[in-house]
Amino acid sequence: MLTASVALGFADPWMILGFSFLIACGGALNDPAWQASVGDLVDRRDVPAAVTLLSVGFNTVRTVGPALGGIVVASFGLVTALAVSTLSYLVPLGTIWRCKWKVRSSRLPRASMRTAIYDGLRFTAMSSEIKAAIARGTLFGLASIAILALLPLIVRDQLAGGPLAYGTLMAGFGTGSLIAGISNSLFRRILSQERLMTLACVACAACSLSLALSSSLAVAAMALALGGAGWVTAWSGLGVSVQLASPRWVVGRTISIYYALIDGGIAAGSWVWGTVAQNYSLTLALEGSAGALLLVAAAGFLFPLRERRESEPDPLEEFDAPAVALDLRPRAGPS
Repeated sequence: MLTASVALGFADPWMILGFSFLIACGGALNDPAWQASVGDLVDRRDVPAAVTLLSVGFNTVRTVGPALGGIVVASFGLVTALAVSTLSYLVPLGTIWRCKWKVRSSRLPRASMRTAIYDGLRFTAMSSEIKAAIARGTLFGLASIAILALLPLIVRDQLAGGPLAYGTLMAGFGTGSLIAGISNSLFRRILSQERLMTLACVACAACSLSLALSSSLAVAAMALALGGAGWVTAWSGLGVSVQLASPRWVVGRTISIYYALIDGGIAAGSWVWGTVAQNYSLTLALEGSAGALLLVAAAGFLFPLRERRESEPDPLEEFDAPAVALDLRPRAGPS
């Protein structure tokens, strides 16, 4: 619909925002289900690697996508770029259509939508591991999003650059993400999850502070590589924590709650740091982001990430409901 409205020439900013809202709603339905399916596609011991691979792929596309989109817009026009974006959704649809993977059947009865939502919220509220991951993720998203949200202003105001400089910085961010993703398995073997989260916060804080104080494109690109490494390390670790702490029957709901709150933190952080940059200065916004990231690292004393290894059994996986010989019903018994 966005492609058609632009092609017909009656698109305006509010219409674009409305369609963008619908696209985000589609992502909110798709992403948790896609992430939850990881446990059905790979063994439990491979979940951390699979989650990291998804995170690396997402951040690689985040880096390459804008560059390719800019090339298509410059070469063929905006309508062609939007049409290509629309057609690209056929790839995951085709994947789902062709791949018939085996899913473990659940012995639990199917619940109503209201009951399922309530059970997901209740389980999340009872799990200290998931609550810690959500709290740290929300705070990390709020603090770290300044790096990406303010990057166009950094290119324009501090580096006096244009699209090429922006692409170079995004390439640096993507390179750091890729290297961190490849090295993630090694890091998980030698460092605890809490230590990795702390290092990720420190790396992003160093990136934000370097961007605030430097006017060199090369220094900014190296800082973005460090920030990209911290970004992937943090999100993949938090995602793994939620996955391993959730039994299969509720993992889709816990991931949905996790995404809802961290996306809320990212949205709030984008507004907060943009407001600080507009009312005060870009440098102050980036320095504030660096300070906030250090506080997120220190928040480990309040919300520590539990070290749950992939070799541990799935929570409640080995539970077997007892067989009842009597024909008991919910309201049977003395009144």
